[in-house]
Amino acid sequence: MMVYGQLVMMESRNAFILISLLLLCTYTVYKVAFPKVFKDLVSLNKIFGFKVKADLGSNLRPFSSEHLYFTALNSFSASFVALFMANSLDLKSQLPSFLVVDHYAIAIIQWIALGVALNLMIYMKFLLILFFGMLFDIKQVISRHFVDMVNASLFFFILMIIFLTFTSFSSVIPNPKLVEIAVVFTLIFYYYRSLLLFIRLLREHAHTRLYIFSYICATELTPLTFGLVLLINSQV
Repeated sequence: MMVYGQLVMMESRNAFILISLLLLCTYTVYKVAFPKVFKDLVSLNKIFGFKVKADLGSNLRPFSSEHLYFTALNSFSASFVALFMANSLDLKSQLPSFLVVDHYAIAIIQWIALGVALNLMIYMKFLLILFFGMLFDIKQVISRHFVDMVNASLFFFILMIIFLTFTSFSSVIPNPKLVEIAVVFTLIFYYYRSLLLFIRLLREHAHTRLYIFSYICATELTPLTFGLVLLINSQV
């Protein structure tokens, strides 16, 4: 039984290393092929820049071919991070069977399937942003909100993939403390991203703080907090 458990852990580790390397290679190839686009999309300004800066990444349309590609890449990066965290912590007994990574080949299918599902959820989020943008009569913020949201997430997930890749290489069994730190930083990031979007929208459009904050609550903070509460309750 112990040997079987060790084999399962090895299968999981190998699968996560392969997926992370595939993602990092994809980012690298795109950086080499399209350095200008990559530089504008993946930069410190996307995650730490509170001032609105007109660059190529921010001016992309939500359904342009470039942004569709990066939205998909964001989804598959998030899929890897979610599977890694869920399977590295003591949660396997509480996970649905289709999220439990215990076979090398099937793990690739699980990663792709979850990535596709997350990509669909991002566009459901776009519909939410579209609805509240029209409800608040600030339709001009819809595209900028969605593009900035994806771009900030993309930069964060690159950093997280690199961190989790080193975690995988360091040991057959990932250090639970390191994974817990990654989970905490992920939660902090999502709330920080709401703050980032709030300040950017406030500086770009002539609306009161309360008005923009209400919009951010409706589109970012409320769905995030509601989803987090459901996740916590499912583990209790």
